Amino acid sequence: MAEHIDPTQTDTVHITRWQRLDPPAEGKAVTFTYIEKIDVDYELPEHAYEGFLIRFNGNLHAYRNSCPHMGSPLDWLPGRFFSEEGNQLVCHTHDARFNPADGACISGPCPNGLSELPLRSDGHTVEVPSALNER
Repeated sequence: MAEHIDPTQTDTVHITRWQRLDPPAEGKAVTFTYIEKIDVDYELPEHAYEGFLIRFNGNLHAYRNSCPHMGSPLDWLPGRFFSEEGNQLVCHTHDARFNPADGACISGPCPNGLSELPLRSDGHTVEVPSALNER
């Protein structure tokens, strides 16, 4: 089973700390909190955000828990992100639908897809950011 692994550093993101999570079962999610600091020409305070880790078709994916439409959390109950059929992620505020495999907007009032977060996995353990800097 291939796991989705993003690099620690990209052109826009630098992970400064990782946290270990228990991987979710197929079609389930685990939520987590991380700190993000945006590097710009002036000082911005760090901010806490919520992310979620899912397993879909055997692969792990991590996203920011924020709908691109209005910024509201996707889950209407803690940890509930999937549609009844289990084949889409749903924003329960305005019913926007997203592809679990890549976060792309499928339907509804979403101007773009979900913000993907880096993750590391060796097949047994999973790590997601606990702190990151965005450039």
